[in-house]
Amino acid sequence: MPFVNEYVSDEDALKYDLDNLWNKYYFTGLEMPEALTYFEVHKHAWCVNKEQGYWLFYCGYVMSEESRTGYPEPSNKEVFILHVNDQNIEFILTRNSLGATDLYPIHYCWNIVSMAPSCLPNMSKEKLLTILKEALKVYKNSGIRDLEGNAESLVEFNF
Repeated sequence: MPFVNEYVSDEDALKYDLDNLWNKYYFTGLEMPEALTYFEVHKHAWCVNKEQGYWLFYCGYVMSEESRTGYPEPSNKEVFILHVNDQNIEFILTRNSLGATDLYPIHYCWNIVSMAPSCLPNMSKEKLLTILKEALKVYKNSGIRDLEGNAESLVEFNF
């Protein structure tokens, strides 16, 4: 079974402690679970391969302390958690815009800034990157929260 974008059940959100994963990285002034009220569907979203037990969870932008205003501001680095073999792998990625096409007005390339851990006891870095690519190809622009944007997106990888 391939990856699919979907909303997370309340049970899975608790099981994997998604509120705290989100709160660790996402800076909106509101923390989970209160921040869920700002979404049209008041649930966490992820890209999941239920058959394999893998999931990809978007946590937001890394905040930069070095801003013009002197206050923390979002950087161009985005945090994703890839859950594989009961372990969370933290990926910090950047995306570079590429030229739009008639078919895909949203076209960009993902780059890896960091990955921790870089491998698992029974899985190589290359295999983890393959799983990440599979998930990001489905997640595209914003997962289930932006199906229209996803349909217009072409995703490439520089890793």
